[in-house]
Amino acid sequence: MKKTSLILMFILVMQLIGCNKTDDGVFTEPITMYEKMVGTWTISKVAQKDLIAIAASSKPDQILLTNKFDFKTFTITLNVDEKFAPTTFEVGGTSPQLFLQSGYWKLNNPFPNTDGKPLVIELYSDEAKTVLIDELSISTVPGAKKTLVFDLIRESNGVAYVDYEYSLKAN
Repeated sequence: MKKTSLILMFILVMQLIGCNKTDDGVFTEPITMYEKMVGTWTISKVAQKDLIAIAASSKPDQILLTNKFDFKTFTITLNVDEKFAPTTFEVGGTSPQLFLQSGYWKLNNPFPNTDGKPLVIELYSDEAKTVLIDELSISTVPGAKKTLVFDLIRESNGVAYVDYEYSLKAN
């Protein structure tokens, strides 16, 4: 009888322990690059790189534009909706207009690329995002440091000839 009682008690204890459901936490959506890029970004530095001069090892191959042409006033605001989906963007300041000043934006991939290719900010003139106007290639993504660096590369007949590198910091 003692042996049977012990076995029954063991079975009862095991059932009580075994019935507990493991709490794995609540599902959370992965953090996208949109969450890191939202907000207003202020210029730190703008450089114009002559890609033809660089290829030919000719100097000068770069000009710092930050203190010229009022680039010190440049800002870009990247907006998202409540679900962190990209919506509109707007460029502020009185610097030369090298790309679309306002419109709609999205990234070519909402997560960092694993193949080493840079993320690209695609700028659209329409809300449906069917008319692509410009592309800004991101070389530094925001992370622990609130910095964003993107390049506006101009081409002619498939040959890149100038690169405007924008270095920005979060407001």
